[in-house]
Amino acid sequence: MAVMLKSVDTLRSTVSGPLAERCGSEARMLTAELHGKEVRGLAFCPGRVVRFVLDAQTQRLETVDVLRLTKATRQPAA
Repeated sequence: MAVMLKSVDTLRSTVSGPLAERCGSEARMLTAELHGKEVRGLAFCPGRVVRFVLDAQTQRLETVDVLRLTKATRQPAA
């Protein structure tokens, strides 16, 4: 884990694997912050923005939708 703390590129590649598995290959990490043994941040996945927490030791990724785009259900008035 000490190597992960020294390199931003290593941090990005460490998060991108589990993030792609969870959200698809088009998922993009927007932010990442180190909090002890966790990496927390935001990612853009097609149609949604998610908050993620990655446990650096177990490589367990948890995600929560922050914003989800949906199709309009209202019909135009005219």
